Amino acid sequence: MKKLVSILLAALLLVGVFSVASAEWKFERKVDIVCPWGVGGGADSTIRPMASLLKDIIGQQVDGLNVEGGGGVNGVEFTYKQPADGYTYMIGTQSLIMQDLQGNLSMDYKDEFIPVAKLVHSINIIAGSKKAMDVKGYSTFSGMIDYVKDHPFEVSVGMLTATGADGASLRQALEGLDVLEVSYAAGAEMNAALMGGHIDMMITGTDEIQGLIESGDVIPLVALVQNRMKLYPDMESTGELGIDSYIGTWRGIFAKKGTPQEAIDALVDAIAVAVENPLWQEFLVQGAYDERPGFETGDAFLNLFDNEYAVFTEYLQEEGVLAKAY
Repeated sequence: MKKLVSILLAALLLVGVFSVASAEWKFERKVDIVCPWGVGGGADSTIRPMASLLKDIIGQQVDGLNVEGGGGVNGVEFTYKQPADGYTYMIGTQSLIMQDLQGNLSMDYKDEFIPVAKLVHSINIIAGSKKAMDVKGYSTFSGMIDYVKDHPFEVSVGMLTATGADGASLRQALEGLDVLEVSYAAGAEMNAALMGGHIDMMITGTDEIQGLIESGDVIPLVALVQNRMKLYPDMESTGELGIDSYIGTWRGIFAKKGTPQEAIDALVDAIAVAVENPLWQEFLVQGAYDERPGFETGDAFLNLFDNEYAVFTEYLQEEGVLAKAY
C-alpha cells in the first residue's frame, strides 16, 4: 500500500513539474510576424512599434515581415506554409475574413488560424474634399445628406475595396442615399483624387489621413462610431445621427493552428506588458486608437472574430459574392 502511495505521489509530482514546464515558454530564436500588406500601411505601421517593444521583452529579435499582394491573400498563404512552431505569427484584419468568405484562400481561415491578441481597433471616418464641398455648398455630413437628396448621383465617394470592410461600412453609412461609388487600387491615388476635388468623399481611417486633415484640404465629416471622437470633437458621429454603421478596422495577431499553446501564452503575456509601455500608449494617442478599446485576448477577441464572420457573411450574401459560409 505504501509503495502504491509513493508511486501515486511521484506521478503527481511529475505531472506538476511537467505542467509548470509546459506553462513556461522561452523563445530561443527570432520571431516573425507576417504582415500581409505593404510597408507604410495601417497594419505595417501597427506591427512595427509592437515588434520593437516585444524584442526587449522576450529577449529575441522580432521582425515584421511584409508579404504583400492579393489583398492580403499572399501573406496568409505564406504564413500557412510555415511550421506551427511558435516562431511565426501574422497580423490580420477583417479583410482576411472577407477574403476567406469570398473563397480566395486555399484553406478555411477561420479553422486554420487562432486569434491571439487584438492590438488596436480604429474608427473609420468619411472625409470630404474641401474643394468639392466649397463648390457644392455644404460643410457637414448632415448638409451632404440634404444635398444628395436634392442632387442624386452628383456626389461621389471613394473606397479601396468595394467588397471589403470599407465597402460594408460605407454602404451602411450611406444607406438610402444615391451616390456614385469609385474604387481605387491604392490609398495614395484616392487621397490625391480627394484633395483635387475629383471625388467628393472617401472612407478611411483617421490614422491614415491626419496630415491631409491638418493641411485643411480634407475635412472630417462623420465618424462611424457611437459618440463623437475626442480627436475631432466638431465632427458628427453616426451614433448621434441614428445611422447603424460602426465598423472600424481592428488589427490583431494570429497564430497558425497547431502552434504550441505555451508559445501563444508567452506571446500574449509579452504583448500585455508591451501595451502598457508609454511608447505604445503614445502611439495609440497619435493614431486615435485610444478612442476604442484595443488590446483584447482570449474569449473577448475570439467572440469579436466570430461576430465579424456573421456580419460579413450577411453583407457578402446581400452583395451576391459569398462563396462559402461557416
